[in-house]
Amino acid sequence: MSGTEHTEPDPLVAVPQADLRKNLTGTEELQLNLHQHPMSLWRPAALLLAALTLVAMMLRGDRLPLLAVLLVLAALGNLAWREYERRHNSFAATDRRVLRVEGVINKSFPMMRLQKITDMRLDQPLIGRLVGYGTITIESAGQDQAIREFRYAPHPTQAYRRLNAIIFGEEWAGPEPELRHPPARRAASATVRGARRAVGASRQGLVRVTDRRPATNAAPALPKAGKVNSPIQHHTGHSFFGAGDHPQQPPARRRRPGGPTPPSDRSPKPPRPAGPANDASGRTATPPKANPAPTPPPRSWPEADTGELPILRPRQ
Repeated sequence: MSGTEHTEPDPLVAVPQADLRKNLTGTEELQLNLHQHPMSLWRPAALLLAALTLVAMMLRGDRLPLLAVLLVLAALGNLAWREYERRHNSFAATDRRVLRVEGVINKSFPMMRLQKITDMRLDQPLIGRLVGYGTITIESAGQDQAIREFRYAPHPTQAYRRLNAIIFGEEWAGPEPELRHPPARRAASATVRGARRAVGASRQGLVRVTDRRPATNAAPALPKAGKVNSPIQHHTGHSFFGAGDHPQQPPARRRRPGGPTPPSDRSPKPPRPAGPANDASGRTATPPKANPAPTPPPRSWPEADTGELPILRPRQ
């Protein structure tokens, strides 16, 4: 055990508090350090639950005396203080001795050398087997024992085997058993995982149903004119015999000159603004031209310069 190196945090060796580090020598190697199981707080937790139940019953009658409020605060303070003590008290074992750290205000540090330990015993009740705690009892050769038992020990099977390896040697203790969580914790973890999987499956099913729902406002997509495989399609994009670009499109009707406009499936065009009237063929009728004003006769000029003066005649 002394030469074993732990790459991961060892659950059987908690972080030593300041009081424990002060009591260790420089050559000692800490191999076991345990705090009591949280099940050791069942009494203060039950007292707090009883106080809360009493307050709830008084609230139904529309009355809340000051004594009930003080009782709840006292139970809550007691639970917090016990939890603080649980985290500061510990049971430790090194390669030379077994010791304990007890108390917060009035502190005590009992210890026992490994050579004085003669017998050990592990007790696990039914609730301890389900939750994961036990009681380790140590017997020594002397009459006065500084350390007698350690109650509410977490991971009792693994801690008991670790003590055997420290006291009698690792070869005698055999291989260390695998550290497993208690059955109650495994059942709770399995329940939580099952609930998460059920929630995830329901979400995936809801997303799939939403994706399969058809769109109500989406217009049907029509194939493009350039990708239609028509057997009688012209190279310019139009088909023979008056057929359209698409095989399902009805053939276009030809208009005769001067005839009525054939009916069309297209939406009617908006009326044109007021302007010149249209004829029957749809062409814009040109208004009749007004009579042009008479142009004056062209002015006569002599064809050639003969050098003679023109004869001026009086007007009649």
